[in-house]
Amino acid sequence: MSTKREWLEGRSSRGFEYKYCVGEHVGLTELKEDFPERDYLGKKNIPRYPKYVFNEPNVCHVTEKSGLCGIFNDNGFRGGDDGFLWWSLSVSDISKQQKPFLKEFATSPAFQPESRYGNFRFTFQLTELLKEYSKQFCSRTSPTLRVLDTKIFKQEIVYSVLVHPKYIRYYREYPRLPVDIEPDTDLCGYSKKTMTWHCQSPSDNYEYKLKMDYEHGEDYVKPLKNRQYFVWDKVDVAFHIKNGVLHFSPSQLLQHLSVCGTVPKPNLLKKPKMSVQEAEEEVEKLKEKFNL
Repeated sequence: MSTKREWLEGRSSRGFEYKYCVGEHVGLTELKEDFPERDYLGKKNIPRYPKYVFNEPNVCHVTEKSGLCGIFNDNGFRGGDDGFLWWSLSVSDISKQQKPFLKEFATSPAFQPESRYGNFRFTFQLTELLKEYSKQFCSRTSPTLRVLDTKIFKQEIVYSVLVHPKYIRYYREYPRLPVDIEPDTDLCGYSKKTMTWHCQSPSDNYEYKLKMDYEHGEDYVKPLKNRQYFVWDKVDVAFHIKNGVLHFSPSQLLQHLSVCGTVPKPNLLKKPKMSVQEAEEEVEKLKEKFNL
């Protein structure tokens, strides 16, 4: 049985309700026990699928045109109303190529080149962000990484990692993010400049199942007769920034900026969709503005 834990209610900046548990990354098995009434979590006919472990150095921040303009006007990334600057773990193409059956099973938004949030993607090495955060907010001391919370939306599970200066004592009861990962208990950790993520569910809708060829001792993929919808998970990194900006020069920002397409509905865009060509034109305007 799962440990009795407190689940609180929250609402995202885009108006979506969720439940969250502070200071803990709650695995899929325990989530099913804590929320047996949830449609996607409670499904019993989900097929067998691969369990992936990713070791990734990069994180990304995706925004729309208004957010892009704000970032360049501020010369960097401003903390939100919740006091955090949010990034998502970025799974590299190399990782995708190295994992078996990724094309068939890793189909959730966490693995798509398109975004639900906008056309403008900033991608940084997490170590680079931590270095700049240390200079600008931590008096050049190493920031502290902790387990922030687990959020569960209707079909999405978010494992949040907190980054904060050592002098902030408010979060001292939150566990440190693991360095030496225990596969059976730890869902993510940070070591040797990479974030390790034990992916719980790589797809929001399964079209295949994993079967075992016992004669040869190998797995193979078999199509399902009916698509099965399920929860999917991701890792976010939250930098504690209240009333401040994590500064970068315009040239640094452009160096880390790329354009991406947006997913069809349902997406989380606040403004009308923009084509990739239109987004690329906006980037060219920025280059002209800053003579880059």
